[in-house]
Amino acid sequence: MRGRIRPKRYRGLAAWLAIESTILTITSVMSFVLLRRIASALGADIRRPILAVVIGVVIGTAVGLTATWFSRRFNQVVSGLTRGLRSVAEGNFTVRLDPGQAGPLKAAYTDFNNMVEELQSVRTLREDFINNFSHEFKTPITAIQGFAELLQEPGLSPEDRQQYLQIIAGESARLAELSNSTLLLSKLESQRFIPEKTLFALDEQVKLCVILLSSRWEKQDLTVSVDLEPAQFYGNAELMRHIWLNVLNNAITYTPSGGAIGVTLRRTEDWLRISVSDTGIGMTPEVRAHIFDKYYQGDPSHTGKGLGLGLSIVYRIVELCGGQIAVESCEGTGSVFTISLPGTRP
Repeated sequence: MRGRIRPKRYRGLAAWLAIESTILTITSVMSFVLLRRIASALGADIRRPILAVVIGVVIGTAVGLTATWFSRRFNQVVSGLTRGLRSVAEGNFTVRLDPGQAGPLKAAYTDFNNMVEELQSVRTLREDFINNFSHEFKTPITAIQGFAELLQEPGLSPEDRQQYLQIIAGESARLAELSNSTLLLSKLESQRFIPEKTLFALDEQVKLCVILLSSRWEKQDLTVSVDLEPAQFYGNAELMRHIWLNVLNNAITYTPSGGAIGVTLRRTEDWLRISVSDTGIGMTPEVRAHIFDKYYQGDPSHTGKGLGLGLSIVYRIVELCGGQIAVESCEGTGSVFTISLPGTRP
């Protein structure tokens, strides 16, 4: 990611240097004026060589002491920044600098702390990704390997061969989807803001997502009702699309044949609220408490239909948007997911 240095943040350093120069000049002038008055009071001629030397020594000493104080103070804050950078270079991402002790480098100390937080976040995400990758990807890879070996056995019937090929194709698709979802979630967790925002029709996007999934809910003979008030939203349209597809897919997956799904969008003065309700199997309090956890699947009978990442992705996107997501559900009576997004304009 390319960054751009913002000069305004470092005006404090320029001000520090300007103040130092001004104080040194004032110190020189005041020392000269003071010594001249003392000499005049004593009736001495400041043009005499000895007196001129004394005045020069006194002025030089005053200026030198002042300059030394400024230099020592500046060296202290620079040394603090240098020690912090050395710690980071050695792999210590827990180090933090106190901006209150930074003097003219307060902005630099703050930027250093932000940088270290980002690096720590990247390291954590990398470790989590590796651990989750090795664990969650093991099942489809093992299945693909196992059935590929079975295909090599002699005397395999055409029916068995076709069945094994279908399993390999399905697990390959699942592996690809798992890879894309894991990478997307890892990227979202490392972000601190939503990039590439535009103003778009949120109601039209939700409607298109419902239509896109029509083959699924029609196959299950589900009744889908849509009631969307016109609404504009300022955000990343591609990321928002993930929210509606994941929530709708979740509702379709856990709603038995003949059930119903409702989608509504309502505007208030400050919020846009989108609700997706279903008449599905619902959730126990324990399941409801963990549905946004990565790779969590509450119903063992549906583990083959999902990845356990969809709602984690939804939660993170909503969080980055400054919104909220609430879930109401009881076992056997269905669920309602309500997503509240800030209705502010750019």
